[in-house]
Amino acid sequence: MATAEQYERALVKAERLGIGSLDKQDLDLLMALYKESGSRGNRARRAVDGK
Repeated sequence: MATAEQYERALVKAERLGIGSLDKQDLDLLMALYKESGSRGNRARRAVDGK
């Protein structure tokens, strides 16, 4: 199980550098966030969907 810091790091990396720069582990964390409700889930969806 990942820590909150690992999820946040993957999310910030996706927001700043794009999802193409993520390794498999970070991408898996981002996709887990994508399915969440709440602010972190919204941020992950924006990063993945490009909005």
